[in-house]
Amino acid sequence: MLRFVGPSIQRKARGFQRHQFRGFWSDPHAVISTFTESLQAVHTYSGIPWWLLIPISTFTLRSVWTLPLAILQRRRLQKQSEFRPIISAMNPVLKVNLAKKVKQAQSNKQKSSSFVADPLASMKYEELIVLTTKETRARQKKLFKQHSIQLWKNFILPTFQVPLWIVMSLTMRDLSGWTTWDKLSNKPLDTSLYTEGIGWITDLTAADNYHILPLVIGITALTNVEWTFKTIELLRQSQRKKLRITLTDALSNISRMSVVFLMAIAPHAPAALCLYWLSSQVFSLVQNVILDLTMPISFTPNKRLNYRALTVADAVPLVRTVNK
Repeated sequence: MLRFVGPSIQRKARGFQRHQFRGFWSDPHAVISTFTESLQAVHTYSGIPWWLLIPISTFTLRSVWTLPLAILQRRRLQKQSEFRPIISAMNPVLKVNLAKKVKQAQSNKQKSSSFVADPLASMKYEELIVLTTKETRARQKKLFKQHSIQLWKNFILPTFQVPLWIVMSLTMRDLSGWTTWDKLSNKPLDTSLYTEGIGWITDLTAADNYHILPLVIGITALTNVEWTFKTIELLRQSQRKKLRITLTDALSNISRMSVVFLMAIAPHAPAALCLYWLSSQVFSLVQNVILDLTMPISFTPNKRLNYRALTVADAVPLVRTVNK
């Protein structure tokens, strides 16, 4: 249609279209309204009840939007894990080489009084450790970049997954009319939510009076958190120090606190929103379990289930004990 009008009008029309596109993504209300209207249209034309449509929509969006990214990230983590033993072996080698240079510099300083001052001659042990760590990280960064498995790419999946969870949560909140804490003043956008529940939850706009959904959400979310961080724990190359808190420990504690926060909100949230949260948590848990079993990350002999009992019967120990 634009080819039948003047060039100036074509430029204005294209500029207006680009402005609309940018405005759509910059306006969160427009995004949420689009998701809400799309779900209502699917419900109207398909005739699927809301209690079934919400999980189907969740599984479909997660399969299309985040599952491919999760598979790509799992392959990237596998490659990173394969290089972990090499990176771990770098540190002691670099430490020994640097210690030899320091010792040589100190020896030269003692032999010759006119010896030019060398920074290595006055280097302390703490400085040696810091320089060794920096050099190890620099070589790891270079190695990962050569194989296109940079660490910053591990944040791609959360960057796409978290906004989807927020948008869908706000969409379910708008559909069920949960705009205030006053249940009497809340009006759902689709009145069929009053009757298209399941089991003991016939009204999806009301909270679960038996608190079964919030409890199941909490158990599923906590299981997912523990499973994920147990997988990360199996990747550890060295023995963990009991009194030392690592970044993984901090993230796991934050995740557990978020589960408690979610369980505190869920008893007051409408059943439609709780149903989405449960569907999303179930998808995440099943996805993580399947990926851990089919595409394991760990490059160690540690396994998920009782790895010590899975030793081959005719295995020979590397270190033999001598009976006195």
